[in-house]
Amino acid sequence: MTPISFEQPVWLLLLLGIVPVWWLARRSEPVLGRVKSRISLAVRVVVILLLTASLSRPLLVRRNDGVTSMVVLDFSRSIPTSLRDRAISFVQTASSNRERAQDRVGLVTVAEEGEIGALPLESSSLSEIGHGGPIEESSLEDGVRLALATIPKETANRILLLTDGNETRGSLLAAAEEARAAGVPIDVVPLEYSHDREIVFEELRAPSRARVGQPIEVRMTIRAPNEARGTLRAWVDDEPVDLDPSAPGDGRAVTLRPGPSQFPLPLVFDRAGAHRIRAVFEAAGDSGDGIEENNVGESVVFVSGEGRVLLIDRTQGTEVRAIAAALRRSSIDAEIADPAALAGGAPTLSSFDAVVLANVPRWEIDNDTDRALYSYVHDLGGGLAMLGGDQGFGAGGWIESETAKALPVRLDPPQTRQIMRGALALVMHSCEMPQGNYWGKQVAISAIEALTRLDYCGIVVFDWGAGRSGASWAFPMQQVGDKSGAIAAAKAMQVGDMPDFGPSFKLAYDALLTVKGGVKHAIVISDGDPQAPGASLLNDFKREKITITTVLVVGHGTAADKDKMKFIAESTGGNFHHVQNPKTLPQIFIKEASVISRSLLQEGKHTPVVQPVASGPTKGVTSVPTIEGYVLTVPRDGGMAQIPIVVETAEGRDPLFASWNFGLGRSIAFTSDVAGRWGAAWVAWDGAGAFWEMAIRWIMRPPQPRDASLRASLEGSRGVVELESATGGGGSVEGRVIGPDGRASVLPLRQIGAGRWRGEFDAKEKGAYLVNAGFAVEGEGGEIRTGSIQAAVSVPYAREFRAVRDNAALLEAVSQRTNGRVLRLEDAVSANLFDRQGIAAPLATKRVWDLLAIIAASLFLIDVAARRIAFDTKEAREAAARAMGRVTQAGDASVEAWRKARQRADRRDAGAA
Repeated sequence: MTPISFEQPVWLLLLLGIVPVWWLARRSEPVLGRVKSRISLAVRVVVILLLTASLSRPLLVRRNDGVTSMVVLDFSRSIPTSLRDRAISFVQTASSNRERAQDRVGLVTVAEEGEIGALPLESSSLSEIGHGGPIEESSLEDGVRLALATIPKETANRILLLTDGNETRGSLLAAAEEARAAGVPIDVVPLEYSHDREIVFEELRAPSRARVGQPIEVRMTIRAPNEARGTLRAWVDDEPVDLDPSAPGDGRAVTLRPGPSQFPLPLVFDRAGAHRIRAVFEAAGDSGDGIEENNVGESVVFVSGEGRVLLIDRTQGTEVRAIAAALRRSSIDAEIADPAALAGGAPTLSSFDAVVLANVPRWEIDNDTDRALYSYVHDLGGGLAMLGGDQGFGAGGWIESETAKALPVRLDPPQTRQIMRGALALVMHSCEMPQGNYWGKQVAISAIEALTRLDYCGIVVFDWGAGRSGASWAFPMQQVGDKSGAIAAAKAMQVGDMPDFGPSFKLAYDALLTVKGGVKHAIVISDGDPQAPGASLLNDFKREKITITTVLVVGHGTAADKDKMKFIAESTGGNFHHVQNPKTLPQIFIKEASVISRSLLQEGKHTPVVQPVASGPTKGVTSVPTIEGYVLTVPRDGGMAQIPIVVETAEGRDPLFASWNFGLGRSIAFTSDVAGRWGAAWVAWDGAGAFWEMAIRWIMRPPQPRDASLRASLEGSRGVVELESATGGGGSVEGRVIGPDGRASVLPLRQIGAGRWRGEFDAKEKGAYLVNAGFAVEGEGGEIRTGSIQAAVSVPYAREFRAVRDNAALLEAVSQRTNGRVLRLEDAVSANLFDRQGIAAPLATKRVWDLLAIIAASLFLIDVAARRIAFDTKEAREAAARAMGRVTQAGDASVEAWRKARQRADRRDAGAA
C-alpha cells in the first residue's frame, strides 16, 4: 500500500498550472536574468506542488501490527469462588504471552456493572484483579460495551469474555452485534459448572392484605431435584415463628420430594401495618445443595387497622414524649423509634399513616431512605412532619435533600438575608479503594448540597501538571449560590495521588483566610499515606480557628497513617473518621459540612404571631406560647404552602409552622422544638395536646377503602398488579411503584373489565417493591369515590442465584456471531490472546496538509521578495570598497599618532638621564 493517500484527489488537477508558470518564466528571463528566472521558476513550481497537495488533503498512512486484547471477566456471585480463581489464573497466564512489544492487554470486570480494571496500554499488567461494585447481578452486555468503548483505534482488537453466560440484566447478544459491526471478534471461555442437586425456594405466597385478628395462610414452595432433608424456619418482622411447637427450637424438620414441595404457614396479626414474612430452608449436609442464597422466600402483608404514627427521635422519646401521649389519648397508635427504624424503606414507612422527624439530622439516614421519605409522601399519600432543634432542617444537613422537597418551606435562606456565612474547603486525595474516585465525587457533592447558598466552598485536588507543588483548585473558593457550578466541578474533578499534604493544606488555608465567614472548616479524605503537613501550618489553622476533619478510608494505609490523620484532626479541633464501608461516606460529609450552617439557628425569646385560619391543621388556634429559638427557613415560592404561625423579625416574617399538600400526601414543618431546649413553654401549655393531635391527624393518610382490593405477585422477573373495585364501575386509576432503592416510577394500569385494572413492572432487583394505586371510580349511585390502596411484592434474592448451571450455548452463539473462538480454562498456556488471524491490522493515518500549506506560504513570500527587491552587485562592491578605504585611513592615522607619542616619551627619558 502506498504510504501517502489523498482525501480529495480532484485538487491534483491544479498541477496543470505548472505549464503556464513555466511559459511566463521563460518570457521574463531577459528581464530577470537566467539564474534569477530559473530560481524563481523552481520556487513557484514547489509552491504549486505544496498548495495542490495541501488542498488534496494528503494522509501519511502506516500499518500498526499491534493487537489489543480486552479481557471481560465475570465477577458475579453465581460463579463458584474456586472457578473464578481459575479464571483469574487463566487471564494472568495467557495475557503474559505477548507476541510483540506493541501488543496490549486491558481488563474489564463485570457483575451488576462493568468496571475498568486496567487500561489497554503496552505497560499494563494484570497482576492484581478484583471488582469493587455489587456482585449479585450480571450485566454481561455492560461489560462488553465498556470493553468496546475502551479499546484503542490504532491497533487490531479482540475481546476475551470469561463468564458462565448467565445474565440477569441487559442482552449479551445485543452487545455482540455491536462488536461484530465493529469487526471485533469475541473469544469466550465458558466457566462451566452444574449444581445437579440444587434446592431452590421458589415462592412464599401470602395475601396482599389482611385485617387485625384475621387468620391467613401463607404457602411456601421449595423445589428439589432429588429427595432432600433439612430444616424450615420462618420470621415475621424479624421475630421467629415456632413452626413445630412439639419439637425444641423454632424450626421444623422437613423432607423434600423430587419436584416442588409446599408447606402451609398459618398466621394471625395482632396489629396493623406492613408485616414482612421471611422463611429459610436450611439443607442438611448431605443434600448436595450448593447455593445458600436461593434458599430464602419473602413476602409482605398489609394489615388494616386504626391509624398509626411513627415518631423518630434520637433521644429515646425526650423530643416527642408530649406528642406521643396526646396521640395515644385519642386512640392513635404512636410508636417511638430511632432513625434506624427507617432503614426498611418504603414498605416500613407505608405501615404508618404519618411519620414525625423530631430534630433528626440528615446524616442519620442513607440516600435510599431519603428518597423513600420523599416517595412516601408524594407517591404513597403518607404524612410527614419535621420538627426543629439544633440539628433540624438546614442546620441538620437537609438542604437539597429529597425529603426537603416534600416540606412546605425552603431550607436555604435568600441572598438578601443577613446571616453569618460559613466557609468549607474540601481537600480530595486519590483513595486506593474500590471505586475510590467515584466515592470522592459523591462525598464532595453531598457536602456541597448540605451548604446554604450563602456559604463559601472550594475543592482542592492534586495534579502533577499544576506546577511543582501539584496542589490546584477544582473549584476555587467562592460563594456556592445555586451550587450548580460547584457540583459540576465535583463531577468533573480528576483526583491525583498527592505525595504531601502540605501544599494542598496551604492552598486551602490561604483561601479560607480571605473569605469573611463565621465558621471555617476543612474536610480531608485520604488513605493517609501523603506526608504530614508541617507543625507550623497546623498551628496556623488552630490560631485562626479553622478546624480540620480527616476521613481515613480503606486502602494500603498503615497504623502510622491512621495516627497521622487522627493527629491532624485533633490538633485543629476537628473530627477523625475511619471508614470501612464507603457507602457511609456521604453521610459523614453531610454531617461535617453542616458544621458551618450553625448560623441558621436563631436563638432568643420570641412571641409567635398567629394568623387564624378557617381550615387546616391549625383551625381555631388564635395564640401559642413563646419559643426560645428556631431554625431559619423561608416560605416557598408560589403561595402553595400555608404559614399560619410566624416569627416577626427586623428582616421579615420567618415561618414557625407551615403546611401543604404534596403529591398524594401532606406535610407540616415546625421550625422550633417541642422539648425543653426551645419549647419549655410549649411543654407546659395546656393546649399542646390538642394542637399536636389536630396537626398530626391533618397529615395522616386516610383509611384505605374496604370495597377495593389490590393484589401484587411475581411472575418470573415481572411484578403483576391487579386492582378490583367492588362497585364494578369505571373511572381513572393511577399507579406508582417504589423500588428497593426508594425511587418511584409510574405504573400504567389498564382496565380489563368492570371495576378491574391490571399492570406490570420490572422486578429484577433484590428487595421489596411497594405499589400504590390511587383511584377515582364511579359508585353504584353514580357518585365518584376516591382513595388509594397499597400492596407489595418481595424479591428475596437476585435472579443470579436461580441458575443451577452455566449457559455455554449463549457463549458459543456469541463466538460464532463475531467470528471468535471458544477457549477452555485448561488452555491458559497455549491460548493466544493476541491472535492476528481473522482481524485486519488497522491503518494509522496522519494529516499533513496544514504543514504543507505553511511551507507553501513561506516559499511564496520568498519568491515575491526575490522578484520585487533588486540587488545591484556592482554598487554593493563599490560600497564595500569605500567602507574598507575609510577603515584603512583610520588605521594609518592611528599608527602615526602612536609613533609620535613614542618619540616624545623617549626624549623625556634621555633628558632625565
